[in-house]
Amino acid sequence: MHSEKSDSRKLILHGALLMLLVGGLSFAAEHYGEGHLSALADWIEGKGNFAPFLFMTLNVVGMVLVIPQTFFTLGAGVLFGAVKGTAMCLLSMAVGSSLSFFLGRFVLRGWVLKKFRRQASFKKMDMLSRRHPLKVLALSRIVPVVPYAIANYLWAATGVRFLPFLLMSVLCLVPETVFLTAGGHLLSSGIRMGTVNWGTLVVLAIAALVIYFLVRAVRGSLGKDAS
Repeated sequence: MHSEKSDSRKLILHGALLMLLVGGLSFAAEHYGEGHLSALADWIEGKGNFAPFLFMTLNVVGMVLVIPQTFFTLGAGVLFGAVKGTAMCLLSMAVGSSLSFFLGRFVLRGWVLKKFRRQASFKKMDMLSRRHPLKVLALSRIVPVVPYAIANYLWAATGVRFLPFLLMSVLCLVPETVFLTAGGHLLSSGIRMGTVNWGTLVVLAIAALVIYFLVRAVRGSLGKDAS
């Protein structure tokens, strides 16, 4: 129980700290940079579908290059709003995770095994993936022991199949993605217009609760299987 609560709190606290960092940068850009945040938002609105396509392309490339995804997710909420930002991030994650998986399995598998096969975390991941692949995939996505982008390559080097990998990689990131994009949208509306979007705030709180209970459910299920 203590571990479940600790994992949930760490994940939510990590997201909150990132929001504070992005919020500070956005505030500085808007109020000390001659309205740069508003200017960027206006530019995005004027570019139609080009800006979302460019953002998603950068997100996919960033995932393949193992750049942390949380900044992209928060940025999507700041620039595109909670709903559109969530959809863009989940689509980017599906494409980026697939590319990373195939690279890790068919191109870089030897290098990944050489670098990680002796590490305890990878050995445990490989062992559990054979016994409870869906549950372990789900837990690794909800509570990342290693960053999401790196885990794509590690999972590719195990015996897990592609479709379960892709399904868990996207579905289990929905609560965190909603949490971060909603937070980014709240920051953007607050900084640019000085208003609080109460609907988005409720969504953010619900996403945090879902993360908490998902961690408990998956960890509890794995604990029963291990006993």
